[in-house]
Amino acid sequence: MPDPISSPDEDVFERRSRSRTVINRSALIFYAGRAGVENCTVRDVTNHGAGIRLHNQQVMPVNFDLSFDNFRTIRKSRLIWRDGDFVGAAFES
Repeated sequence: MPDPISSPDEDVFERRSRSRTVINRSALIFYAGRAGVENCTVRDVTNHGAGIRLHNQQVMPVNFDLSFDNFRTIRKSRLIWRDGDFVGAAFES
């Protein structure tokens, strides 16, 4: 079996224990210490977290709020990883 990490023609090996639903949906981020909100795009989501593409975001705090509906509802979130303008977040209970 070819090693998917060293073989660019092969599909990338999926390490997540839960499959995510691709949604590519606009959302808003709010966090303490900053006036206003930041636009972002949620690329994929589960009941436990999301993959998010940031727009014009230099600093990302560990804890933030995420909303898909202009803050009628809010998902309390925690930053798990970051790679450039892409971040992974876990939803808090």
